Amino acid sequence: MQHNKLIQITDKDLMVFLVASGHEIKKVQKDPERNRSLVFFEVTSQLNDSILAFTNKSKIINIGDYQAAERRVKTLLSMQKIS
Repeated sequence: MQHNKLIQITDKDLMVFLVASGHEIKKVQKDPERNRSLVFFEVTSQLNDSILAFTNKSKIINIGDYQAAERRVKTLLSMQKIS
């Protein structure tokens, strides 16, 4: 089994953008010190490109895909708070 590096993302808007762009969340855990969820994505060149696209606002995402990703991320983060 290949173990790839993961990058931790805590910004919800970036998480939603990455999910809407087709990136898969690899791991979620609760940060015990700061009452927040930590979401991890696999480090790839496509992920780096997507982060730059988010920062530069250079990639257009379909609004329906964005809203669906936002609901999924919101549900995931809500479930993390419960546990």
